[in-house]
Amino acid sequence: MKSLSIILLSFFFIVSCKNSNTNYKPLSSGRLHSVSVVLDKQDWESETGKKIRDLYADEYLGLPQIEERFSLSQIDYSTFSGFARTGRNIIYINKRKQKGSSITINKYARPQVFLEISGKNQNEILEQIKSSKETGVSYFSKGEIIENQRRILQSVLIDSQIKDQFNVELTMPSAYSLFKKEENFLWYQKPTKYGTSNIIISELTFLDEIFLNEVVEIRDSISKLYVPGRLENSYMVTEQAYEPIFTQTKINQFDSSETRGTWEVSGDFMGGPFINYIIKDTINKRSIYLEGFVFSPSERKRDNIIELEAIIKSLEIFKK
Repeated sequence: MKSLSIILLSFFFIVSCKNSNTNYKPLSSGRLHSVSVVLDKQDWESETGKKIRDLYADEYLGLPQIEERFSLSQIDYSTFSGFARTGRNIIYINKRKQKGSSITINKYARPQVFLEISGKNQNEILEQIKSSKETGVSYFSKGEIIENQRRILQSVLIDSQIKDQFNVELTMPSAYSLFKKEENFLWYQKPTKYGTSNIIISELTFLDEIFLNEVVEIRDSISKLYVPGRLENSYMVTEQAYEPIFTQTKINQFDSSETRGTWEVSGDFMGGPFINYIIKDTINKRSIYLEGFVFSPSERKRDNIIELEAIIKSLEIFKK
């Protein structure tokens, strides 16, 4: 099982823009996928606050219903002390410094990402909010994956079947259990309040290049074989009404494709979001198929998908 300390070191120290001193700091707090924004209420209700909401509470893509990327909360300067400073993700608007932006890791707590945006007037601040958005979103998003993985480690599923069958390991919460097993397929499932979160894994021949249409064909064929609906002859398919979001990425240094979208059931009224990875396993000359999908009617699904992403990104591959 991968050491979380290595992940934390690589993110919070190697790639950080600026590290604060090493004095003791309390553990950070806050709900997952939330960001505290420090500025006066008057500014929060002005163009400044609107720009922050537009850029950080924009739509989290790949879900069947609209949900925000981050849940934002405003904190006045006068109350930004003590416990309020322990938020895991903070945007601090500084109106007393020359225009600029910077990321500080673990400024008041650990782990913590502190994004300071400064300017002498509203135009300068708006400019810096916009120009720092890509960096801010990247740091906050990576930090939330790490926080998910840290929380998973508090109660881990002990199960050797993934390693025995595929020579890989995934770190997932103990709330998951094996739901279905086939010769080249494992399906783990966690019950939620009104549905389930699911992880499936399979092995493919080595795919040097892969494109969106191939991902859809592969996942639909796997789903037809192994992921039935509630009714006879029904099965999960990629929803055709919305084109999935396809990107090239890396999972622990392995080239991978990432596909986010929504699924439905052919012949039934079921649906939800999925996140799919096809990983080039150059160690064993194969491709690994990993997917998380959620079925939770009428409920928010962002946090479920991000948990599934954190599980998949814990992947560790061993030589056969």
